[in-house]
Amino acid sequence: MISPDTTVADLVVARPASARIFERLGLDYCCGGKRPLADACRKRGLDVDAVVAELEGAESAAGACEIAGLSSAELCEHIVSTHHARLREELPRLSTLVDKVVKAHGKDDARLVFVRGAFADLRAELEEHIDEEERVLFPAIAAGDTVTASSFEDDHERAGALLERLSELTDGYDLRGALCNTHRATLDALAELQLDLHQHIHEENNVLFPRAAAV
Repeated sequence: MISPDTTVADLVVARPASARIFERLGLDYCCGGKRPLADACRKRGLDVDAVVAELEGAESAAGACEIAGLSSAELCEHIVSTHHARLREELPRLSTLVDKVVKAHGKDDARLVFVRGAFADLRAELEEHIDEEERVLFPAIAAGDTVTASSFEDDHERAGALLERLSELTDGYDLRGALCNTHRATLDALAELQLDLHQHIHEENNVLFPRAAAV
């Protein structure tokens, strides 16, 4: 049974499939994951009993469950090969797509210029962040050193705020607002980027970093 007093982060660690439900309901399980489920639901105006019922009916995703069983060094490798690799591929591609959409439709929707600015800030933040993790943080964690990752959590907060801004500017990446196929592809890619970043930040904030601080 799920207790409303369990933190959102702990629920995702124990039941990875719940991440999709939290995404749909707008419940923050990465940067805000330390909040109890009842508080998170109250903040969003959701019935906690209904949310608990939905969570208990969800099946766990076997692949995601394996994350909790990885060693800290293996988890670092997973984050680099899965999430960092995705960012290095997607961020340049998305920059090109956003630029094309602004050039073609910036006069039709003034928000697109702000989308470009917010995405440029997000890309710069993430590229610097993952580089520093790979150069400094992850080698220390893999070596078994005790690490305080508060500055990296601060980076996550900034990235989360920029993601929220992008979502607001695009009406939640609503494809019905697409002005052309390139715009549609951009919105879809931004939505997928957000999903992956939420999982990425969750794995670091709520699994990897607490381990590193407790060594």
